[in-house]
Amino acid sequence: MGKILDYDEMNDILDSLNKNVIKKEKPIGYTYFGYPINHYVYGHGQYHVIITGGTHSAELISNVFVIRFMEKLSKREAEIDENLYTIHFIPIVNPEGTIIVTSAIRSLIPRDISLEEEQTYFLTYYRNSYIEGDYANKYGDRDLKLQQMMFKHATPLILDDKHKELKKYLIELFQKNDLPIGCMINWSSNGRGVDLNSNIESSSFIERVSNGEEIYANLHLNNIRRDKLGPLGCPYFKKGEIEKENIALLDFYKEIKNKYKYIGSFIYHSCGNIVYYLGEAEKKNPWINLTDEIKEKDHGVARIYSDVTDYKTDGFEIYTTMDSKLKSLFPVTLLIELGGVRATPLSQFMDFDIGGSSDFKNVYSRIIDDNTKAILVTLPVMREKYENDI
Repeated sequence: MGKILDYDEMNDILDSLNKNVIKKEKPIGYTYFGYPINHYVYGHGQYHVIITGGTHSAELISNVFVIRFMEKLSKREAEIDENLYTIHFIPIVNPEGTIIVTSAIRSLIPRDISLEEEQTYFLTYYRNSYIEGDYANKYGDRDLKLQQMMFKHATPLILDDKHKELKKYLIELFQKNDLPIGCMINWSSNGRGVDLNSNIESSSFIERVSNGEEIYANLHLNNIRRDKLGPLGCPYFKKGEIEKENIALLDFYKEIKNKYKYIGSFIYHSCGNIVYYLGEAEKKNPWINLTDEIKEKDHGVARIYSDVTDYKTDGFEIYTTMDSKLKSLFPVTLLIELGGVRATPLSQFMDFDIGGSSDFKNVYSRIIDDNTKAILVTLPVMREKYENDI
C-alpha cells in the first residue's frame, strides 16, 4: 500500500483496528448527503481528549496522520495509559470532501503503484505548484495551472456511482460556477462546496461575499473563486446557514466537556509546521473573556508540542474560523499545521531519503514520527495544567 490513502482505504484501515483497543462509536452526525462523521474511542480513563483530522479535505495528510496514529495505538506501537486517558478520534471530519479529493487522486495515481513511482507524482505536483506560485507572483495570471492539469480528467463523472447524489450535485455545481479544469484535486470544502472552517457566524468572507465581491485564492490556486460554492473558501450555502458537519462537531465538543474531564484537543491541518494556540488578537474574542491565565496555559501546552516537532508556535487570532471558536470555547485546544511544504494534497507525502537540507527530505516520515511523539509528550502536560486549575 502506498502512502496516499483514498476514502475507502481509510475506512478499511479503521475497520481493521483491534476492537479491543479502539472502539467505533455511533457517528457524531451525518453530512448533507448522508455520510457518517465517524467517532472512535481509545481508553477509558477519566481525562478526555479529542483528536480530529480532515476539516479541509485537500489537507489529506491530516486524515492520514490521525489514522496512522490510531493504527499505532491499535498495534501497541505507541502507548497511552488506557486507565488514565480516553481519546476521542474524528479522523474524517469532512467525508464528502475526502471522497472528492481522493477520487481525483485515483484518476491518476492507482492504488497498486510502486512507492518509487508514487513519489515521482508527489514531487512533480510539488514542483508544478511551485512554478505556478512563481507565475502568479510575476504575471498575476489566472490561467489553468500545471498541477491542476495533471488531474484534468478528474471531473465529477469519475465518482463511483455509489456516491450518485453527491456526483449529481457536483456535475451541476461545476457547470453553474464554471469551476476550473482539474480543480477537484484542490477540493477543501464539503460536498456542497462550503469551506467548513469559514462556515462560522464571524467569517471574514460573509460581508464580502454578500456584497458580490470577487475573491480569489492565492498563488498556485489563484484561478479558484472563494466567493462561490466550490473547492475552497466559500463560507456558506445560504447566508447564516451552518453546515451539518460543524453543528455535529460543536455539539460533540460540548458533550465531552460537559460530561467528562475534558483536558484538551488536537486539530490537525496542513501545512506550515505551526502550532496555533489561543492567544492575542486585535479585536475582542466574541466567545469568551480571554484572561492572561487562559492564554498562558494554552501557550504552555503549545510550547511542549513545538519542542518535540520543532514547529513554530503562533497565538495570533482573528476569530473568523470554526477552529478559533473551538479553541476559544474548549481550552486547551491546539491547531497543528502538519508539514512545511506547501501544495496540498500531495506534497506532504514526499519521503525522499536524501542528503542536505532539502524542503522535501523525509517530509512524510517526519510528520508521522514527530507528531506521534508530540502527542505522547503533550498529554501529561495537558492533564497537569487541567489539575492545577481545579
